[in-house]
Amino acid sequence: MEKTVLNYSIKGGVFHIAWNMVFVVLGIYFLSIINVEKITFKFGDLILPIVAVLFIVVYGKKALMTLFNFHKKIIFSQEGLELNEIFYEWKDIIFPRVISKTEHTAKYNLSYKEFYLTFVYKQKTIEIKIDDYDVSENEIKELLKEYTPKFTPSTMSENKIVYQPIHDFDQIITLDEYYDLEYEESEEAIKDIQKLAVKDLESVKRFCENNIYAQPDKVRFVYYALSEDEDLDKWADFLSDEFRRVYQIGLEQNKVKELSSVINEIIVETIDSYPAERVREILLKGLDYKEFETRLNALEFLPDWINEQVLKSNPSIVSKLRQKLKDPEWKIRWETSKLLERNKIAFESLSTLDKLRRFINP
Repeated sequence: MEKTVLNYSIKGGVFHIAWNMVFVVLGIYFLSIINVEKITFKFGDLILPIVAVLFIVVYGKKALMTLFNFHKKIIFSQEGLELNEIFYEWKDIIFPRVISKTEHTAKYNLSYKEFYLTFVYKQKTIEIKIDDYDVSENEIKELLKEYTPKFTPSTMSENKIVYQPIHDFDQIITLDEYYDLEYEESEEAIKDIQKLAVKDLESVKRFCENNIYAQPDKVRFVYYALSEDEDLDKWADFLSDEFRRVYQIGLEQNKVKELSSVINEIIVETIDSYPAERVREILLKGLDYKEFETRLNALEFLPDWINEQVLKSNPSIVSKLRQKLKDPEWKIRWETSKLLERNKIAFESLSTLDKLRRFINP
């Protein structure tokens, strides 16, 4: 059986361990210069021992955890995807793709991009950081095209798809057709959509409005192509408005599940804008719907539109999420608690029974 194995980056891991060991050694040094006989329980005398122990414990733990990561692998095969010894069958994987996130370190006031392989598996979003492995984001995209059944050209067809440049809306291809293209052609297809949007964004908007049901796969590709632009902020307002518009239609027509596959292709990095705020408003509205699947769907989309800063400046969102900790459905309560925890928001702990349920109903 053909497989492609991607190993954990030894180079990156060794660097991470070495960096943490610097602080461990520093902690040991601090301990070595402490005169134990003269130490008292005054606060001033305890600062250095406390700092030393924290350095050793905290950074030693980080180094040890990195060491345990060396066995991790990503394995692509025709049957599915194995991530760190957990196997996911292709038939249960939805929307596999590579996304980028802008990370920020408050300590050094630096911003940088991290790439992730992400997909939805049994209503749960899985993310794994690509930069931790010996592979680039483009190589992951190629592997997805090669191994994912829905992206693999049919063996029954002898005619290879030949890409025709997109100059107008009648020539827009579907997302599946895009995945059947060679890498160079797929990049050209994305650029062609972006050129159409630069030339006449209003026409692109009308195309999406008129074809959300008639040609949803083509609309998906439009959203995907604009979300792939390196200058993502260029389309942030448009994509945010489109997400809100389509999701609103889904709520009004009780077709959220059907339309989710379309707007799932939308990725927006700028989430502190007014259009992004309106997206959050409509998702919070979805959290109050009677149907369980609608509430869960809104909860699954919400992490893409919030972060710690957004929650700190929007107490109403935090209040709404805390209310969902009392939702009658266990899955809603559990996912809400994880969302609050990831964003470092204090909340009342779930019951012991709820915590045990995650092992019974993963």
